[in-house]
Amino acid sequence: MSQIQQLQSWWQSLQKREQQLVLGAGVTLAIAAFYWLLWAPLHLSYQTQQQQLQQVSQQLLQVSSFPVVSTQTKVQGSLTDIISSSARNHKIQVSRMQPQNEQMQVMLNDISFDQLLTWLHELQYQHNVSIVQLDLAVADAPGMVRVRRLLVES
Repeated sequence: MSQIQQLQSWWQSLQKREQQLVLGAGVTLAIAAFYWLLWAPLHLSYQTQQQQLQQVSQQLLQVSSFPVVSTQTKVQGSLTDIISSSARNHKIQVSRMQPQNEQMQVMLNDISFDQLLTWLHELQYQHNVSIVQLDLAVADAPGMVRVRRLLVES
């Protein structure tokens, strides 16, 4: 006998009252499964998203109320001093610096590429020194570069 036939014969063997009880339990189980497996997780996710939206909206209001500050403030000290002190802080050896009007041409000995990027990032975002031109060559050691020409301005 197939399972469907076994289920039908079992159902027929139940009294009318037992059939109603099994049917009610099945409906209750189906409603509970729908609630716990679909409705509750979706509702919780919706509430969480609403809270996050409110938090982000409040942050946006706070940030938009901040005064606008120019990122291009005047550089403190001469360009030569800034480059020298910053290179010294990063343990970078400058082989040559040559002023050209409002700009400075810099040549560096072999340097780690990551170290160069860190230094250039500091020059640009902490000292407001703009990088006009950068000419690199691959050095002999892996990960090392030679800065043939770095042209910066304040």
